[in-house]
Amino acid sequence: MPVVTDHDAVPLTPVYTIVISENDEASVDGHPVDKLPGQDARAAALANIQERAARLDRPVRVTAKEPDGSSWPLIVDYDGEVTPLDHPHPAPPTPPAARPAPEQPPAPAAPVHLPPPTGEPVIPGPARAAGDVDWMAPLPPEYQEMLDAVKAAEQAGNLAAAEVAAQDLEDALEDAFGPAHPYTVNVVAVRASFAVRRAAWAIGLELHMRAAWLRHDQQAPREETLRLARNAHFCWKHLVAPSRKHPGTHNQAEAQRRVQDLLRMLRHVGVEPIIIATTEEWAAKLLPVAS
Repeated sequence: MPVVTDHDAVPLTPVYTIVISENDEASVDGHPVDKLPGQDARAAALANIQERAARLDRPVRVTAKEPDGSSWPLIVDYDGEVTPLDHPHPAPPTPPAARPAPEQPPAPAAPVHLPPPTGEPVIPGPARAAGDVDWMAPLPPEYQEMLDAVKAAEQAGNLAAAEVAAQDLEDALEDAFGPAHPYTVNVVAVRASFAVRRAAWAIGLELHMRAAWLRHDQQAPREETLRLARNAHFCWKHLVAPSRKHPGTHNQAEAQRRVQDLLRMLRHVGVEPIIIATTEEWAAKLLPVAS
């Protein structure tokens, strides 16, 4: 793809901020960026921005800050093309002051749902599925006690116990409705989120892949399916590379063992090509490291 020439056509927001430190570490909007073995900080940060651009399906604005204090406005596209600008990014227009909303009667209580996944790369999905399958329907009342056990453990901060309780709930739903029913698959997604929060990357990878594949085959709301697929990629990257936030949780042998399963799922679901390409690139560098 050629360099972006129509700068004004690129939306003014978001503007991502890359910071490169003197010890060759990178962050995007304050969040550390993991590097491939042998990869420098700038390349890792730009790969992170490429994925963000791919999810938006358009170029994005970036401010890159160097260790010497210099700052560079850039436009980055999903194919990695970087366009330097000779002027700062324009400030977005100030939105007009909102008028106070008229007082409304309290909304009726919403039905009880499973706790939503809360891993780091969360992107909310649409509320309802097309057709006659409602992926947001609450569980039947006879499963409420088991659901309450999941919520109680999660609210107490005991994620391991919450995951066990969710496994019990999943088993009961699978026996009653089958492994591909929305009730069952939604609980698989909840278990996946607990695994991510515990930095149990191999478990999170397996559960996210399973949930994404099953949802895709049933034409569930696509944005949530893509979120699960992206989160599987997120878990796999943490198996590949040591994480400053979760030291000692990577496992390159397991990453090498599961990479073809991950790639099959990513292609099956149809995630952004840059995510597939990034996985292939990491896998190619992983093979000699793990051998």
